[in-house]
Amino acid sequence: MDYSDQRLAKARTFLKGLDAILLYSRPNVTYVSGYTGSDAIAVFTDSSASLFVDSRNTLQAKEEANIEVHEIRKRWEEIYERLNAQGVKTLGIESNVIDLDSFLQMKDLFKGIEMTPMGGQLKQLRSIKDSGEIALITEASRIAEQAINEVLSAGIIGRKEIDLAFDLECGMRRLGASGASFEIIVASGPRSAMPHGAATDKIIRGGEPVVFDFGAVYKGYTSDQTITVYTGEPDKEFIDVYNHVRKAQKSAFAAVGKGVRATEPDKAARDHLQSAGLAEYFGHGLGHGVGMEVHEAPTVSYLSKDTLESGMVFTIEPGVYLPGKFGVRLEDMVLLTDNSCKLLTNLDKEAIKVTN
Repeated sequence: MDYSDQRLAKARTFLKGLDAILLYSRPNVTYVSGYTGSDAIAVFTDSSASLFVDSRNTLQAKEEANIEVHEIRKRWEEIYERLNAQGVKTLGIESNVIDLDSFLQMKDLFKGIEMTPMGGQLKQLRSIKDSGEIALITEASRIAEQAINEVLSAGIIGRKEIDLAFDLECGMRRLGASGASFEIIVASGPRSAMPHGAATDKIIRGGEPVVFDFGAVYKGYTSDQTITVYTGEPDKEFIDVYNHVRKAQKSAFAAVGKGVRATEPDKAARDHLQSAGLAEYFGHGLGHGVGMEVHEAPTVSYLSKDTLESGMVFTIEPGVYLPGKFGVRLEDMVLLTDNSCKLLTNLDKEAIKVTN
């Protein structure tokens, strides 16, 4: 199915009285135009849509784009000429991603055009996924899961964290991914208490926890998942913390629903950890949207202003991090439909996975 027309139609709903909107971020340009390369600007009005590229990208753009392609040499000057010829007087811009130098050039050149910052609004452009996007995210997740199972099956004790991260990315690429969706986290022993413990030369030993946070990119769409395993028989403290993190995640799943404020699942998870005396060790938000970018709308946290809607894909990832001891994080991606919260990740997190 060709989703290009409905994606452009969705983008046009953000005009709301503006003559045009200029898209600068690569994911949004791709979403609206179909062009997957770099260094492009998309501009659309209620009746036209144009993609501006330089000569390095013209052939690819004409091959991929579903909107009119213009090859330019002087980016902002030529875009202004086009806007002026169309009679554009008001222009929405991605104020959250345009670099300052570009903005200053635009401000100087775009005479007679009032620019409106739309960074906060345009973050929502891709928040509701269509069936094609969901299929690609699901496949990215399947690839990542197969790769992590292969790494675990080969054995991890006695190996460096960084080597496991390398093997995991290679496995994802071999299975069809274009790469990892972010720097893979492999954090073992006391390092597992670091929420963003990027892999190091530390050797994984028996009798310690290991946090794997990983994801794949498949045809431009990403996945994200975290598991916490143990190399040997876990002690009671680890078992108790793991079980509380799992219960917090289940509480969050139960709080997800159409029209629910994105603060509510976070509160449900945090309330459970509070009852267990562990909330102070859960410092980050509960989750985030996943799509072309591994972190996008909606934000699922105690600070979020978003509302959950059908078609959104996001993570639920509570964690407890005990400095000097260990950490536990369990992360899954879910798809919100009209009447359910569907898991897009399938690794079993109910019981502690012990790897010897």
